[in-house]
Amino acid sequence: MALHPVPSPVALLGGGKIAEALIQGLLRSGLVRPSDVRVTVRRSERGEALRSRHGVHVLMDNAQAVRGAGVVLLAVRQAQLRDLMAVISPALAPGQTVVSLSADVRLAQLEAALPSFVSVIRAMPHTPVRVGAGVTPLTAGTRVMEAAKRAVESVFAATGQPLWMSEEALTVCTGVSCTGPAYVFRFVEALAQAAVAHGMDAAEAAALAKGTLIGAAKLLAEPDAATPRLIAEIATPGGITEAGLLAMEAEGLPRVVGEAVSVAIQRTRERADANAAAYSTPK
Repeated sequence: MALHPVPSPVALLGGGKIAEALIQGLLRSGLVRPSDVRVTVRRSERGEALRSRHGVHVLMDNAQAVRGAGVVLLAVRQAQLRDLMAVISPALAPGQTVVSLSADVRLAQLEAALPSFVSVIRAMPHTPVRVGAGVTPLTAGTRVMEAAKRAVESVFAATGQPLWMSEEALTVCTGVSCTGPAYVFRFVEALAQAAVAHGMDAAEAAALAKGTLIGAAKLLAEPDAATPRLIAEIATPGGITEAGLLAMEAEGLPRVVGEAVSVAIQRTRERADANAAAYSTPK
């Protein structure tokens, strides 16, 4: 994917974990300078930590932060989002682009809460954006201009791979790309725990499990990589790996993973429905 210039400044409203991961990814890309990033916080000590670690501009005034911003990223908790949009709306200008990182608030509610002259997009980044390896699903609102799409795409191309999709598909992503890294990390923990159960030193087991994941991920990142072929390269018929895979199947690994994905998606839909009802009630 060809990288478009990242519009500056980038305003990150909210200085939590995902906001800091995005800051790290943007700066790591070399396409964004610390002076190109504005981040807002509610606690001065958090702001000082972000300033000292990354050199970015830190503000405590959200309306001030959005003025003149190339892209505005809303990175606050869902409970704070409605009030935040009310605060920044008077400060937004025609042609600006606002991106919500919330999994719980749909485009209809976002567009109703923000001025009609701004483009509204939803994005679902996750922590691998920190190292430039985040797959970020994106979905565009009804009034998004092509320039706005390019601008937002450039932000998430700098931190990994942006993927445009429907809003319903974005909901499915909550059970895969958004929660998935935690599932992978838990699998690595389980692999190490199994090694320890068979007598391996805990530190050695952790290093072995982590290294195994990293090596496998690099193979998966190769052009034209396909999981059936990669599995077949390791699991010879009647061999040790095949026996292990059969044990996983017998214990229901696909069922467990499918259930985890389904639960995450259902929880997202329930919360989005509740928020839609809440947004329909005047404050």
